[in-house]
Amino acid sequence: MYLVNSWQSYGEWAEPSDVNQFSIKDFIFPHTEESTAYTSYVMGHMAEIAQYLGYTEDSKLYTKYAEGCKKAYQELVEKPDFSLYTTRQAKLVRPLYMNLLNEEQTIFAKTLLLKALEAYNWRLGTGFLSTPFILDVLMDIDTEYAYRLLENEECPGWLFMPKCGATTIWEAWEGNSTPDKGIASLNHYSKGAVCEWIFSVMCGIKVDKENHFIIVPVPGGTIDYAETEYKSIYGTVKVRWEKNGDSITYNIIIPANTTADIQLPDGTKQTVGAGEYMLEKR
Repeated sequence: MYLVNSWQSYGEWAEPSDVNQFSIKDFIFPHTEESTAYTSYVMGHMAEIAQYLGYTEDSKLYTKYAEGCKKAYQELVEKPDFSLYTTRQAKLVRPLYMNLLNEEQTIFAKTLLLKALEAYNWRLGTGFLSTPFILDVLMDIDTEYAYRLLENEECPGWLFMPKCGATTIWEAWEGNSTPDKGIASLNHYSKGAVCEWIFSVMCGIKVDKENHFIIVPVPGGTIDYAETEYKSIYGTVKVRWEKNGDSITYNIIIPANTTADIQLPDGTKQTVGAGEYMLEKR
């Protein structure tokens, strides 16, 4: 009764054309897997919001639907037409990110995702909905998997775009050379969601609560250095890390009238006030 299988929904789109050929007509059909997943995901967030605002009964109702859809999703992916046994990265990334699977299904999906990436030469095969999730999913498995995908310069991939002269991030992995000229935006959010990962994971800038940040940078891959700055309502937060042989230097700037918890990969933790901090770790 919690399966969402009616009316129009967009489903996944803008996957690489050799992974799943897109047609604008696909938008007029129901998409059971995507719709059930997102209903559970959104209801879970609504339950959290309602609880925070003090609407306890509403929170219970949202939780009921979130859990119901999650159970329906677990049953759905046991069906042949919606099986997790797939090479489409989107169909594996989504349930892993949204925590929709049981323990056995989760292990299976992670294994299949790595096999799918290997078979696709560690290029991106995700679409509009799932691309923002894939690096977080890989981080949960192994940091180096996320960096391996991020650093791939072949198409489909993020770094293929600047190699082609792009100064923005495209909607379609192939740019305007995609067989479907309808997906041709050359400055688009979906694939550009990687920038959020660069801010919040690679350089580790996280807004925690009023006047407080958590700084948890995660260096990796073959990247020698990374630097971001976030212009928050409290002032500019800046994080830079650079590899120097066997050590990594961190330069962190925290704005006035704020505090931050700094957590480094070696387990070092400290709470600091406004100022500039230079830390070196091996």
